Amino acid sequence: MTAGLTARIDSEALRSSLSTVESPHPVLFVAPRMPEDRDFAELSDELLDAEIGAVLADVLADVQRALPGLTGHSGRIVFLLPHDVALGRPHATAAGAVAGALLSMARTLAIELGRDGITVNTILYAEGTEPAVAGQVAALVAPAGDAVTGQEIYVTAGSGLGRLRP
Repeated sequence: MTAGLTARIDSEALRSSLSTVESPHPVLFVAPRMPEDRDFAELSDELLDAEIGAVLADVLADVQRALPGLTGHSGRIVFLLPHDVALGRPHATAAGAVAGALLSMARTLAIELGRDGITVNTILYAEGTEPAVAGQVAALVAPAGDAVTGQEIYVTAGSGLGRLRP
């Protein structure tokens, strides 16, 4: 597996595919648990705090904890998000809010951490594309990947074609 760090990766298929990636750099993978699908009418303030706020707080804490191991080592941070949540789907308002916040967080971190030589990118993937995700991650964590930061890369085997991106 790649040198470095792994945050929470709930998907066994994703975790298995990423275990094959080699990297000379420390890498933090961020693949948070997405809130469950619910009808919009069911979302209360308490539920939103628990399902959105808790996930975002966990991600922020994971990044802050990993930062010392990434700084000064050409570290890489790779956010991994389900593409259908980021593009929008019915009954996924809370998950969409998490995905939107994480996309914004990744772009901001790319700008902020770039001065320390850390790249930050997001891969939005479809279920079943995990081996292709590992290939894309391998390119991002390779030595030449230091020129790629702040990107949103869709690995969907065409399943996102024709949909507007946020």
